[in-house]
Amino acid sequence: MRTRRWIRAAAVATGVVAYLAWGAAPAAAHVEVAEAKPNGDGTTTLTFAFDHSCDDSPTTELVVALPEGVTATGTVEPEGWSAALSGDRVTFTGPGRETAEVGVTTRIVAQAGDTLHFPVLQRCADGNSLDWIDRTADSDYPAPRLIATNAVLETPPEASVGPPAAAGGGTPSEGGGATLGQAVTVVVVFVVLAAGVGLLVARRPA
Repeated sequence: MRTRRWIRAAAVATGVVAYLAWGAAPAAAHVEVAEAKPNGDGTTTLTFAFDHSCDDSPTTELVVALPEGVTATGTVEPEGWSAALSGDRVTFTGPGRETAEVGVTTRIVAQAGDTLHFPVLQRCADGNSLDWIDRTADSDYPAPRLIATNAVLETPPEASVGPPAAAGGGTPSEGGGATLGQAVTVVVVFVVLAAGVGLLVARRPA
């Protein structure tokens, strides 16, 4: 009797584990930002990867939506695929694939530490699709995300070069007025000193 109860309990436990594993499958398989590679010119190439499709139907299209502050300047497609840019969306299409990586070269204007979400629509050959659009990381269909760092942000423009400062930190006035004023001051001081010396000599007794 005890043996039968143990077998029944084991069967129930096995069924629960299998159910939980099946229910967790969608969250484990998703589209993600696999790499963010700075190119040294203010752009960053984002690589989006998927390792699954719609059940047994291969993926034929991937539509990536760019968040505010992110603009696309180019794409990197798998062999045989093509890409099209339209506003804030990048569409990759091609022969069905179970796994693939696609790239979007971007300019990112944001603050370091910002979380950027990239909603993705994944379409498959049988007409089904998966919407990876949820903004919470622990959802079944989370949108690919990127935490911005200084390395991936667009290079800020160089500071503009203003007119050269005069010696001593001043700004030269138009037509050299500051230099002329200094010369006049020197002449006045010289005249005052000369007059003082002459007065002393005249008062000396013969």
